[in-house]
Amino acid sequence: MNKLLMEENDRLQKQVSHLVYENGYMRQQLHTASATTTDNSCESVVMSGQNQQQQNPTPQHPQKDANNPASLLVIAEETLAEFLSKATGTAVDWVQMIGMKPGPDSMGIVAVSRNCSGVAARACGLVSLEPTKVAEILKDRLSWFHDCRCVEVLSSITTGSGGKIELIYMQTYAPTTLAAARDFWTLRYTTTSLEDGSLVICERSLTNSTGGPTGPPTSGFVRAEMLPSGYLVRPCEGGGSIIHIVDHVDLDVCSVPEVLRPLYESSKMIAQKMTMAAFRHIRQIAQETSGEIQYGGGRQPAVLRTFSQRLCR
Repeated sequence: MNKLLMEENDRLQKQVSHLVYENGYMRQQLHTASATTTDNSCESVVMSGQNQQQQNPTPQHPQKDANNPASLLVIAEETLAEFLSKATGTAVDWVQMIGMKPGPDSMGIVAVSRNCSGVAARACGLVSLEPTKVAEILKDRLSWFHDCRCVEVLSSITTGSGGKIELIYMQTYAPTTLAAARDFWTLRYTTTSLEDGSLVICERSLTNSTGGPTGPPTSGFVRAEMLPSGYLVRPCEGGGSIIHIVDHVDLDVCSVPEVLRPLYESSKMIAQKMTMAAFRHIRQIAQETSGEIQYGGGRQPAVLRTFSQRLCR
């Protein structure tokens, strides 16, 4: 399995490099087009406008409006490129997580970040479910992320290529009553536009630096930041899927008392609470679907999972 995953990783790294190049080229073309179409009255006016633009450069990420799908698509494509560079590349310094059990029941390959902004975890493994089913499970964050208090999709836009852009507000529970809980205001992009038919769900927070609409104001929460994260799901020959998961967040550790900061600075904590929790949930459903796990006495797996989630919360 490791050999298969390494070959898949090499192939995806090449694909990421190509996507990053295309993204940079498209942004350059858009920038050139906007500069040349501001005023076509005469060449001298265009040149003076370019000189003024050089003296007063515009921000790379201007404030974008929720009612402007084209602007949100730009953010979505940037998020896609950055997520893929983390999922299959070296945009983050990854260190394989020790203590993982080898064998057929293992989680696959799990790694955590080292010396990066925020905390991050990455995992890659095989499951016996189709990509569309995997995507449906992963999007239902309430079903597997026990720290998730609520998730609400406030806006949804369909792109020309058949993808979907969603604006999402999420609240989480705090690990202790000594610190405020965190909430997130994010853009989620779902697309199947990759050449090999892979399905991608990528997500990032909308901030002043990224642009985009402002999230709903709330009291009692500290606004955390989700850096480009998501899921890459590739179909396998003969059925099943290869899943790449990246979770990368900045929990604003400076607002937490020093004694509690280890809870917010641990990449392993993110790996256990989010990355590995998602994998375990998917694998459990796959085993229930295939009949590997059977429940007697008329018990229904979905009901048992819901009851277990309520106990955890």
